[in-house]
Amino acid sequence: MVILMTDPRLERWIGILALLNLAMLAILAGRPHFSNASHPVRGISNPILAMELVRNVAEVDEILSDAPSPDRETMRIKQYADFGFIGGYAALFVLMSMLLMGQGRAIAISAALLGIIAAFCDVIENLGILRIVDVDLTHTTQAMIDAIRYPSLVKWTLASFALGMLGILAMRTRQTGLEVVGALDFLAALLGVCGAFYDNWFLQPMGLLMLGGFVGLAILFFRPHHWNRRRTAA
Repeated sequence: MVILMTDPRLERWIGILALLNLAMLAILAGRPHFSNASHPVRGISNPILAMELVRNVAEVDEILSDAPSPDRETMRIKQYADFGFIGGYAALFVLMSMLLMGQGRAIAISAALLGIIAAFCDVIENLGILRIVDVDLTHTTQAMIDAIRYPSLVKWTLASFALGMLGILAMRTRQTGLEVVGALDFLAALLGVCGAFYDNWFLQPMGLLMLGGFVGLAILFFRPHHWNRRRTAA
């Protein structure tokens, strides 16, 4: 028998954070939009993701054009907004680890730590992008590009492992809603590992599965009548 005993306040905050993360993603996808001059590379359709994984100056040119450009200003705004998303998903990693602690304490703690470190790498990556949007292509060095790409790869790798761990714990609860979220997170983790080590393109469908996980958590836990009861499953 697997029993999940949780604090309704913890569930409520998970629901709130899931909604906040969805709101931040909507903001990142909204205005200002990138112009038609922005051409993400290597099959990646999102300029923000393409910039996180940029490999050389030629790719910077394809994504942002030379300075000054409207796409560089758009990227700057998106990076400032992304700091809010970083805080939101880091907090959600921690709270989900607390929720699932009873399914595997060591795994849950490890997932929380990996999620926090991934968020820290995300901050470093964002700062690198903000640095590069102010520099024209002539003065853009490979070191500046590596200061974006390598923290980004570490971020995606750690976040993937953290998602995979939480996904396994969620599927152990034998609760349908959490099992679905856990399956989405586990599949996202597999795609994330493929994206970090094989082909960066896989990070795009990973993002869609993560989005599904946020939606699932919002549906499960952002329900006032749900906050006053504990859930058990056998």
